[in-house]
Amino acid sequence: MPLVVRIAKAQDLPVLETLEAETVHHFPTRKRWLETFREMMTGALSEEPEGFIVAEFQGRPVGAALVRVRGPHPVTGVEHGVLQVLTVAPSWRAHGVREQLLQEAEAYLKSKSCQLMATSLRTDAGSDGDLYKAHGFTVASWELERTL
Repeated sequence: MPLVVRIAKAQDLPVLETLEAETVHHFPTRKRWLETFREMMTGALSEEPEGFIVAEFQGRPVGAALVRVRGPHPVTGVEHGVLQVLTVAPSWRAHGVREQLLQEAEAYLKSKSCQLMATSLRTDAGSDGDLYKAHGFTVASWELERTL
């Protein structure tokens, strides 16, 4: 049975949270991420479900991408969308699932007349940056933080 890519459903949320938890436990600075992840997924289901894409194998989600249309970019004015989430079960990363979800997210944004897809990447993301670079993403800005 091949991998199926489809729009997410509410019943996918617990499985997707579990997948994301498998990854996030390796990053101790991401203390609130799972709550944020849950809020973004819930919001997407009610506000822009067609931008919430799931990859499933044999009826079970193995990854997801969440992309939202944002309108004119605040700096360039170009119509853009934001990739908020790209999560894939660690055991599925070597099977091209992240790449397929990125392509589906891009296709969705293009269908909504977006000319740019933005995302943010934590500095502890390691080799995840290589995936984005391989797909044409470039550094457009830096978000700097300072502990107070």
